[in-house]
Amino acid sequence: MGAGGFGTAWSRTFLPEARDRVRILAIADIDATARDRAGTALGVPAERLYASYDRMFDEVDADVCFIVIPPTARLAVVQAAASRGLAVLCEKPIAATWDHALEIGRIVRTTGIPFAVMQNYREQSRIRTLKGVLQRPEHLSVNLIESRFAANYTIETAGGAFRHHIPDAFIYEGAEHHLDQFRNLTGAAADWVQGHQWGTPWSTFGGPTTLSLVIRMATGTMVTYQMNHIERGEQYGWHREFYRISTEGGSVTLDRGNAIRIVRDTPGGEAIDEVVAPHDDRDGHHALIGRFLDWLDGGPPPFSTFDDNIETMALTFAAVEATHTGRRIDVGAKLAAGLATLPPARTGS
Repeated sequence: MGAGGFGTAWSRTFLPEARDRVRILAIADIDATARDRAGTALGVPAERLYASYDRMFDEVDADVCFIVIPPTARLAVVQAAASRGLAVLCEKPIAATWDHALEIGRIVRTTGIPFAVMQNYREQSRIRTLKGVLQRPEHLSVNLIESRFAANYTIETAGGAFRHHIPDAFIYEGAEHHLDQFRNLTGAAADWVQGHQWGTPWSTFGGPTTLSLVIRMATGTMVTYQMNHIERGEQYGWHREFYRISTEGGSVTLDRGNAIRIVRDTPGGEAIDEVVAPHDDRDGHHALIGRFLDWLDGGPPPFSTFDDNIETMALTFAAVEATHTGRRIDVGAKLAAGLATLPPARTGS
C-alpha cells in the first residue's frame, strides 16, 4: 500500500531482493503513474493495480500488507488491513499523532494481527557496531549521550519538502529515528524530555528547522540532541549522524563515517582505539523485512512490534508537547496513561 515517494525504494530495491520469500500480489496507490511503475518493477499485472485499498483488500487473498504511505493517512489503512486479518509491516512512525498511534494499538491488540514498524536505523551496520562496543563490560554504564543531525537543506532540496508544511513532522518523521536510537543504545525507556524548536529569518522553510532536546533516560543517562535542517557548516545528515557517548570506560564516538573511536583517559595520556563497522548492503530495510518474515514463518518477533515501538512514540510526542509548551514532559506518565486506554497486550503483538 503506497507506491509513490519512498514506496519507489520498496518496489525497486527492498521487495525485489526478498523475491525468494515473498510474492507481491497487488499494489494500491491513488496515483496511477506510481502504481504502474511499481507494478512493472514487481511484475504485478494491471488488473491487480488498484486506486482503492479497500477494493484491493476485498479482491486479493494475501498474508501481509506493507504500508508505505504518509503517517497522516495510516490509521484507516491499518484498520482495513486488520479487519481482513492481514499482518502489517508499516513505515515509521506508527502515526502522525499520539491519539492515532494509540488507536492503531487498540486495533492491533483487539485483532491480534502481527504488526511491526520499520525502524530501519537500528539495523544499520554502523549502529549495530556502535551498540556492540557499548555492550562491552567497561562501557555498560553510560553517563551522557551527545547526538546531532545537521544538513544544509532548502525547501527545494529537502526531499519530500511537503513534510515541512505539516506541523511537527520535523519531529515525528525525522527526529523519531534518533529518539528511537537513544532507547536502542541505552536499552532503556525515556523518563522525561524538554526542549525547543525554532526557525530563522534566512531559512527558505516556513516553519521550524532546528530542534534542541534534553532527555533523561530511565537509567539516569542524560541525552542532549540537536536536529538542524539549515546547517551551513559541518554536515551530519542521514546515515551520517554524530554520536558521542560518555561511559565509565571512556568516550565512544561515531562521527560521519563508519569508524567508532574509543578514547580512555589513562595516567600515561589518552589511549585510543578504533572499530570500523563492516560494509553491509543488506542492513537497514533489508534486515528488518527479513526479521518480519522470519516472525511470520514462526520465528521470534522483531524488536519493533507495537508494544515496543509505542515507547518511542511516547518519547516522540512528548518531545512535540515539550517544544509547544516549554515544559518538561514526563514520558513514562504519558506512556502509562495511553496504555491504560488499550486492551491487554497479546503475546507478540
